[in-house]
Amino acid sequence: MGAGRGTAGPGRVAVVGGGMAGIAAVKALLQAGVEVFGVERAEELGGLWRPAPDTAAYEGLRLNTSKPRTEFSDHPMPAEWPDYPTRAQLLAYVRDYAERFDVPRHFRTGTELVAARRTEDGWRLELTGPDGAYEETVAHLVVANGHNHTPRLPEPPYPGAFEGTTSHAHSYREPSAFAGRRVLVVGTGNSAMDIATELAGQADEVLISARRGVWVLPKTLFGRPTDQWNGALAAVLPWRLRQRLSQTMLRLAARGAEGPALPPSPEGVLQDHPTLSDTVPALVRAGKIGVRAGIERFEGRRVRFTDGREDEVDHVLWCTGYRATVPFLDPALVPDPARLPLYRHVFPLDDDALSFVGLMQSTGSALPVVEAQSRLLAACLTGRLRRPSRDRMLASVTAELHAARERWGDRRPHMRIDVDRYLRQVARDLKGVRKATPLAGRRVLVTGAAGTFGRALGARFTELGARVVGLDLHADASAPAPVPVVACDLTDPESVTKGVEEAVRLLGGGVDVLVNNAGRGGPAPAELRPSAEVHAQLGLNLLGAWDVTGAALPHLERARGRVVFIASRMAVLPLPLAAAYGVSKRALAAYADTLRLEAGTHVGVTTVYPSMVRSPIHDSTREAGLSLDGVSRPEPLEGVVSAVVAAVTARRAPRDVATTRRGRAEMALARHAPSLADRIVRRTVAARVAAGAFAEAPLAEGLRRRHGRAG
Repeated sequence: MGAGRGTAGPGRVAVVGGGMAGIAAVKALLQAGVEVFGVERAEELGGLWRPAPDTAAYEGLRLNTSKPRTEFSDHPMPAEWPDYPTRAQLLAYVRDYAERFDVPRHFRTGTELVAARRTEDGWRLELTGPDGAYEETVAHLVVANGHNHTPRLPEPPYPGAFEGTTSHAHSYREPSAFAGRRVLVVGTGNSAMDIATELAGQADEVLISARRGVWVLPKTLFGRPTDQWNGALAAVLPWRLRQRLSQTMLRLAARGAEGPALPPSPEGVLQDHPTLSDTVPALVRAGKIGVRAGIERFEGRRVRFTDGREDEVDHVLWCTGYRATVPFLDPALVPDPARLPLYRHVFPLDDDALSFVGLMQSTGSALPVVEAQSRLLAACLTGRLRRPSRDRMLASVTAELHAARERWGDRRPHMRIDVDRYLRQVARDLKGVRKATPLAGRRVLVTGAAGTFGRALGARFTELGARVVGLDLHADASAPAPVPVVACDLTDPESVTKGVEEAVRLLGGGVDVLVNNAGRGGPAPAELRPSAEVHAQLGLNLLGAWDVTGAALPHLERARGRVVFIASRMAVLPLPLAAAYGVSKRALAAYADTLRLEAGTHVGVTTVYPSMVRSPIHDSTREAGLSLDGVSRPEPLEGVVSAVVAAVTARRAPRDVATTRRGRAEMALARHAPSLADRIVRRTVAARVAAGAFAEAPLAEGLRRRHGRAG
């Protein structure tokens, strides 16, 4: 995206960084209605998970937190993915998340923030983009540039001179580059474990230097991802008690293991960043990875360790972490980001025009944390949540720092958070805060947008912040729809293709939600041969919805979107004299079920089953003398609209949704006691026939005759 030029309007916000933190921040601010743009120096979003020279991503990289403990709350990971997804999967997931919420359109990629100067009203940004250098002003600056891009090496350097080669984990890409070499991996974090595992199959010798002891957790414990045990315990127990239980479970799981091992940590398992590996302990026991103490000094190619042992190696690979840096800010303002006192790890105490997202070191995945921080930030910037006084913020920061030092010592105490405790704290902060519009920025396509249901859906979605475009055969000029409507004959494939393309263009290049609302009703007894009306209802209610869905599905899949089909109670509880409608809606539900099996890994599919809503769709049935008013109980239109909105905004797409309690009971009866349901319907219809409800309806002649009411 090219870099735009302009002057900040009131409250305009810039977010620096296109990784997970920056994407989450821009998404939350967009949903809160904040004018925001992001800045990313790379040509694409994805942060440290991109395989590029400026990232530490390598193909063998995998997550060390499991899916449920990693995913964003409103964007589940695919069920078929492994418990610990790969680098490529997480990158695809983060980009899908960004696309779904229209984040990329608000980012300037290939653009670097060179410097940010504080002004009286906000910030003056010095930027360099595809069109060269320029300046821009904003009211608020969000720093979300991450802290895993500036390698940290031992300070001061170890004594002596090493005559072999060295590198940092940041530049590691594949193990074949170390074939035939003796490699010393320095560090015991997750990167060290993953890289050592890969090297064990390529290098002549692999050694791990452990300056201090370490807890190495298996990725699976008693058949369940390890981090999920701690997450479950965190809901009910303080960390010290959780630690005792966790260590007991680990000792039980490790019983019987013999042979060499990494040195145990003198501290508790929850008092450091977790290191997970199923392979390194086994490789150490098998002698394929050697364990050494901390480095004392170098002598040529020989390394002397603190326990007196010496080894000759060809390459030293430093897995010693990263330094947090913000090179675009004045060092006088932020001397050391890793020691910056931040309220809730987001807000500086003395600058209400500056915020940070992602400047923390969590005991679990960063994704839920940056999501929570972004929501907290959005609530404050929109005034829905007031920051506490400086004294209260300072007291909170001081207490958190004391607790962090007590648990983790002096290893980055300002940045440390217990993920479960932190998420609970932010949830308490946001409790009772008026939520931002839940569909802000979502792109919604509604068929039948000019009809009774369509108008109501368009109005509600728009009210909730979505961008809505409708498809309809025509819009009634006397009662225009509340959203733009593209003229489209849903029974004509060529018209559908053009209509969906135009709708996608109007929505800005994608679709997040498709509501198949268009429908046609009318009298069509099952005993008669299919009339033109039968073909028309099947063509619109079933084939039209099928065609629109197929045309929109590529966009929905890219956005991890939702499809909602408006069926009918008659799809599960058929009524006589309206066979075409009931059959088409039942077939529509069957199509939805099949679509769910085929595309449900990427697209949520929901079928909504309203009962009878008073609308023009019933006019032709009444005019034919076949009104079923006495058979179906009307329900409010607003309830159906609310059911659709609930399905669209649910964390996971529900399968089938009845719009009333009576509807749920009828659906359950039809599914589990179909014979009983048939008897109830037959008796109801017989009573209506006996009361003369269909006396003037030619199409009901057969029904009246069979009930002894002919003539």
